[in-house]
Amino acid sequence: MKKSIIASLLIACSLFIGGNTDARAEYPYDKPINIIVPFGPGGGVDIAARILADYFQQNYNITINVVNKPGGAQAIGINEMLRARPDGYTLAFPGFSALATTPKLTNVGYTLKNIKPVAHIASMECVLSTNKSSGIDTWEKFLQAAEKNPDGTVYGTTGSISTQRLYMTKLTDRFHGDLKIRHTAYTSGHEVSTALLGKHITAGFQVPANILPYANSGDFNVIAISRKERRADLPNTPTFRELYADKMTPADEKWIDLGAWHGLVVSSKVKDDRIAALEPLIEKAMKDPEVIEKFNKIGLDAGYLPAKEFGQLIQSSSDLADEVLAGRKSLD
Repeated sequence: MKKSIIASLLIACSLFIGGNTDARAEYPYDKPINIIVPFGPGGGVDIAARILADYFQQNYNITINVVNKPGGAQAIGINEMLRARPDGYTLAFPGFSALATTPKLTNVGYTLKNIKPVAHIASMECVLSTNKSSGIDTWEKFLQAAEKNPDGTVYGTTGSISTQRLYMTKLTDRFHGDLKIRHTAYTSGHEVSTALLGKHITAGFQVPANILPYANSGDFNVIAISRKERRADLPNTPTFRELYADKMTPADEKWIDLGAWHGLVVSSKVKDDRIAALEPLIEKAMKDPEVIEKFNKIGLDAGYLPAKEFGQLIQSSSDLADEVLAGRKSLD
């Protein structure tokens, strides 16, 4: 009789414990999440993804695998995400151009209709820098070099249709007529900086995270930045707004401070309840003082927006890209 009672209690306990385990093993806690970074390792977005991965592991016991899939103006990474099972365990971490620009210029296999926003993570200005030894230490000197030697003056960015390239195209079209500056694409900000260090390009046009270490070491001149006010850590670098203050019209307000936003997205086939489950976890992470400090150290402005507001930002950016491109089929 005693054995029967003990056996019954053991079974009841095992069911109770098992029931609790099953209840806790729900999305997104039950298995690892993949974040596909459509850039090479070492860039600002890659570092940001790894900061988030560390936070999720330490605070939620959720494993995040950061997977680098560079190339194709971020399209390779986006398509990798879209090919995965649409269950919320595979996200992508693209920037402005992957969603707002690239699909308008080439057939990349997706449009905004294939994407659902999850959260805006960070925004980064467009920063133009040159090698210290070049002697090009102002925006004016860079323009002069392009006018005198159009074939030998080249700027690099992190993609053939990057935010920075879109910005440079708009800037030169608007204020410098027929001036064309050669462009070359790399797969990460780290590659752009390496090319600039090796003097393979005249300038690097990218985000602060990839510029600041070399600016602080004295290897790079930082000659212009796209933001309303100067950065505190780059006090001698003028904004493009400053440089063109006497030529701007109200229409220029729409784009003169354009930067590169980056956020998490999933396939449009992912159920909304999966996104709703992730939102509060991401919000808590992005408002954590240590995360914000880590972002600031690499030149990223942490800026959480929930899915709905991030979606509105994506759409407004797409509308702006339409205005800037004005029917172009190519930026070459």
